[in-house]
Amino acid sequence: MPTSDAAHEAAYRAAIRDFVDCHVPARGTLGVVQAYRAVQAFPYRSVADRRPLTALRNKEGACTAKHMVLRDVLRAIGETAVVEIVEGDFASGLPVHDSMSPALQAMIREGGVTDMHCRVRLGDPQAGSVRHLDATFPPALVRFGFTVDRDWWGDGDTAQAIPKVTVRSQDEDVLAEKERLLSYLDEDTTARRKEFLRLLTEWLASVDMH
Repeated sequence: MPTSDAAHEAAYRAAIRDFVDCHVPARGTLGVVQAYRAVQAFPYRSVADRRPLTALRNKEGACTAKHMVLRDVLRAIGETAVVEIVEGDFASGLPVHDSMSPALQAMIREGGVTDMHCRVRLGDPQAGSVRHLDATFPPALVRFGFTVDRDWWGDGDTAQAIPKVTVRSQDEDVLAEKERLLSYLDEDTTARRKEFLRLLTEWLASVDMH
């Protein structure tokens, strides 16, 4: 492994430990809930740098980085967790709000925004104790009509950012696997997805999240 990669990995592991020390004092179910809430609180931003260390440092990120952080925080407290990449219509789970640009409102109403979305699968499927955690949107977005899980205390799945999905991967190398899956999308689908994420991120950056 190149020195720069080793240094980045070491910095990330240290950042995960610091995050756990600051935000996840409990273990077991309460620790899982604390981890979920702490990562869920990060504002959603679709940025070019999807690395989880960047999300930890900036306290913001999109579904990829946020769920890699959540996976690794859960593992740090002794839980079994993987990132699932799922395919679905990202627009299907979003509300239309008057403060959104007309272009974003139109795309949400039209739907058909295919994305490779990330979430965390918690638990061991062989033990029959699987839960799906989606920490994409922070609680503040509930006032804009978003479906945001503020009442999850460890039982069952959390609310999902995309209601209907197909699981495509549980690969450990989430960044590379997501890029691989996205590369199969045709040119028009890719362009529509990128424009949607741009408009959504611009809107989220413009609204009061407190």
